[in-house]
Amino acid sequence: MKRIYSVPAALVGAFGLVALGATVAQAATTDCTDDLGDQVVAGDLRVPAGATCVLAGATVEGSITVEADGWLDATSVTVTGDVVATDPYGVLLDGTRVDGDVSAYTAGSRVGFLYLNDLEVGGSVAAGGLDVEVTGSDITGGLTTQAATYVDLLQTGVGGDVSLADSDWGTTVAGAVVKGGLSVTGSSRDVLIGATADGAADTWGNTVGGDLTLTGNTANLRVAGTTVLGTIRLAENDPAAAFGPGNTAGGVEGDHTGEAPGTVAEGDQALAVTVPEQRAGELTWSLEGSSGLVNLGVAEELEDRYRATGEIVPVRVQDTRAGDPEWSITAQVSDFTAGDQTLSAKYLGWTPEVLENGGDAVAGPAVPSGFEEGDGLSVARTLAEAEEGHARGSSLVGADLDLQLPLDAPSGTYTATLTLTALS
Repeated sequence: MKRIYSVPAALVGAFGLVALGATVAQAATTDCTDDLGDQVVAGDLRVPAGATCVLAGATVEGSITVEADGWLDATSVTVTGDVVATDPYGVLLDGTRVDGDVSAYTAGSRVGFLYLNDLEVGGSVAAGGLDVEVTGSDITGGLTTQAATYVDLLQTGVGGDVSLADSDWGTTVAGAVVKGGLSVTGSSRDVLIGATADGAADTWGNTVGGDLTLTGNTANLRVAGTTVLGTIRLAENDPAAAFGPGNTAGGVEGDHTGEAPGTVAEGDQALAVTVPEQRAGELTWSLEGSSGLVNLGVAEELEDRYRATGEIVPVRVQDTRAGDPEWSITAQVSDFTAGDQTLSAKYLGWTPEVLENGGDAVAGPAVPSGFEEGDGLSVARTLAEAEEGHARGSSLVGADLDLQLPLDAPSGTYTATLTLTALS
């Protein structure tokens, strides 16, 4: 991975950081037909028929409506109202919070989709006639699907009841924590409740606070790795439900094959926790300061040279990648220029240091000015690095600068650019 960012280091230099504020839309209803980015929308948002709306980091102070054949692609978005889609091409909500309800239905022939990933819902979720995938989410209310093409409910907490009905292409429930009851009815193809297609327990087990109701399913119906505090109720499934390992229940009613579930004693409490897969993470760094200006001032005339000193703007480094791999940050300085005059970057040296060390950073070696010999910072030098297995905390690194110039250097106000590169 390589990330490059430029910071000037100069006798007198300037570096501007421009903060782009969010744009506030004043209209009561805003149409979205393109990429709105991280806007703040005051009022409702509408995705017109056939349009594509992309939101990234946006806040909608109202509800979102998606019309026929519309596509909503929302990442890291906050919606204070509801999200409602009718005959959509699709709705994708990723890393998003919806304070109200999420509802998506198709009334025509289009088979759209509702994909919810890492979503927080203050209300309930309802969908019909679509492909439905809910992963890594938290739903305060209930979840209802009707005639969905297929339903995947994965690693998700639901505060109310879950009702999944008439899914022609199957239903998978794995890693669900449902405080109410869970009902899967009228589904065909594989119906897998905490189980793989061959009946083994899935890595992601389920916990159901109420009853587990399985009725009228006409496919490979498997239950494994599931704790039901209420009763497992079975009726009119053809073939009968096949129980695999790891089930416990307060009771079982109806026909089934396979292993008998363990029992849940009256008064027992079930403690459920989902441990997610570790995120890929990233290596990031940023300037720790309100300005990127490094002013070395006016060089002091010594017996045999000019000399100026200063400090770079400190750099904050954070590595959240899986496995905590090694990383390093290097720097290289361009030649100093003043009009048509040029001074070699070799005359600039530094002494790196770690100012805060929550991430096991190690300062790079000191590099002397090349006034007498050497290349100074005219070639890439290490500012800081960390070994594989380092701590996850952030580190703050800096460096003292030492510029030494010959006495015959032309006078002027010179600037140069210090380029930092993150490597891993």
